[in-house]
Amino acid sequence: MNLTIEIENKEDLPFITKLLESLKGVKILDKNYSTDIDDSLPKNVQEALEKYAANLTEEDCISKEEFFQFIDDEICKLDSQK
Repeated sequence: MNLTIEIENKEDLPFITKLLESLKGVKILDKNYSTDIDDSLPKNVQEALEKYAANLTEEDCISKEEFFQFIDDEICKLDSQK
């Protein structure tokens, strides 16, 4: 079973990681944690991205299968133009 966890307070990350690793059978597979939005972005862009992310709903997202179907459809459209 795979589990993805989002932590709002990045200071909690070491504690959560240590806690999870202490559980029997738990392996942390990806230690490339993204804790911040790119610091090179202007502050107003960071705030806009955070606001957008906070307001996303399930309806705004697509499944992996829907994504790949969309890609397949677009490839077919491009191929048919040749």
